[in-house]
Amino acid sequence: MSQPQEVVLNNAVLWARQPLERFRGGMRICDGRITRIFHEGQETASNGPAMDLGGMHVIPGLVDAHRHFFVSALLPLHGDASSWLSGEDALAAIREAVSARSIDKGWVFFSGLDHTRWRVPRLPSIRQIDAAAPGVPVLAVDTTFHRGLVSTEALRRAGIRAQDLRVPGDVDTDRHGDPRGTVWEDALSRLLFAMYRQTYGAMSREEKRGIILEEARRCLRKGLTHVHDPGIPFDVQQLLEDAQGHTPLKLSWSVTACESMFAPPGLDDGDHAVHSPHAPMSVKFFLDGAFRTAADMPLAGAVKAALLTGRDCLSRKSLWPLRLLLEQRIVIKGGRIMLPYLRFPNTDDLVARARLFAERGYRLVLHALGNTAARQAAQVIRRLRPAGASVEHLLVMADTDLDDFSGCGAVASIQPGFIPYYAWNIERQGALPFLKAFPLRGLMDRGVPVCISSDGPCAADDPLHNIRRAVDRKKADGTLFDPGEGISEFEALAAATTGAGRSLGIDNPGLVEGSPATFCIVEGYPFRDSSRVVQTWIDGVQA
Repeated sequence: MSQPQEVVLNNAVLWARQPLERFRGGMRICDGRITRIFHEGQETASNGPAMDLGGMHVIPGLVDAHRHFFVSALLPLHGDASSWLSGEDALAAIREAVSARSIDKGWVFFSGLDHTRWRVPRLPSIRQIDAAAPGVPVLAVDTTFHRGLVSTEALRRAGIRAQDLRVPGDVDTDRHGDPRGTVWEDALSRLLFAMYRQTYGAMSREEKRGIILEEARRCLRKGLTHVHDPGIPFDVQQLLEDAQGHTPLKLSWSVTACESMFAPPGLDDGDHAVHSPHAPMSVKFFLDGAFRTAADMPLAGAVKAALLTGRDCLSRKSLWPLRLLLEQRIVIKGGRIMLPYLRFPNTDDLVARARLFAERGYRLVLHALGNTAARQAAQVIRRLRPAGASVEHLLVMADTDLDDFSGCGAVASIQPGFIPYYAWNIERQGALPFLKAFPLRGLMDRGVPVCISSDGPCAADDPLHNIRRAVDRKKADGTLFDPGEGISEFEALAAATTGAGRSLGIDNPGLVEGSPATFCIVEGYPFRDSSRVVQTWIDGVQA
């Protein structure tokens, strides 16, 4: 009988046990599990090899419970719009991409568009895009993946007409009902799915697998040991299931509608679903959008937004900041300003659709970015009492919203890594101090279990970046954003590991004796921006 495989890690700084402690020491691993955790000076003889980590830090394996893994896998194959500084840049890049394809009339795709930072943030019209790419399907998505630019040919190939959508406003139209070139939410997702199926349908199984495995390697290099895609159709689920046998990274996902991530899934989607062995089955519903957020705040917030926008107009000597502010629909009701972007204006409709899955044992995953959507999510969960629930984003909430949410029993999945990218926009809209932003402290103080996730590729998908910003709340310029909502280092690391497991409905005890030896080795202090992951271990094996 062979001896059990044993490895001892010495001379490390461990973030281990429950609740988390930080101390110098090491741990012994045997047959993929942690058999002993010890403090410095408590080492004992071992039959296996010993690794001197030279003071590096060992942290529990990082889990991203909300990362658009499949979309991220596709992005390196396409164009990058993040360098565009104007509509002219956009059209020039589209013309260049079309020219490079010669006679090929396949999809031209860009990601990373952020026109709000342009000097003149005017998006090209559909006529301009068609002129730059005659007869070519063009799709350029912004950083949120909730809005995109399209050509007429792209709409045709995806079979999209505004009047056929559940929310017709997901295609911007002029007064004649003709598309302007900007699409949102459901329309954008239908375009993405159509592009994938038409572009990659001809690829071999090995080529598709290779794209997924390359993304898995990127995740492992960042210290991720488990990634959950928050919504993919059954044909993509099959691709991830196929790739799972070729990577140690644990992959799981939520069920979504076959035609669009933003469309409410039906039982047919559940019947065709392939479920991951690494997490209980779950289903995704969108209650609002991103820029089109379902939120409300006191009228004083609108006054503050107007003053900030006016100052911005003066400094830029342009009315564009005001035009961007007024792009959103605004309703004033009961002394409050409201953004009326609920995807389900009738909560009973949402409850009826979600019940189809809750009664079959599905966990509910609910996208609720604004506080109005968060209140609706809490109401749905209270009424259905599903097997489990995770409410994603919860970007802005008032104290009363936090109080209401705290009793529903859901896990809150928050993305503090967005702070350097979107804090300026939240401030510009006058939300603070009337609403709490990325309210980690407020949720934790009310006993709500919290998960830290990335929502990559919509923002930085480095898990260490996300936990650092949960603690220091640093904006891009180094100043602090709503610092009262910051949490401790121990709380942040727990939220990205054990808390992420709770969001997925799995037991993830972290580094405790008897648990799987799943961990990361960080070259330095994990909460220092310059430190990086140098090794990722899953179930006792270095990935």
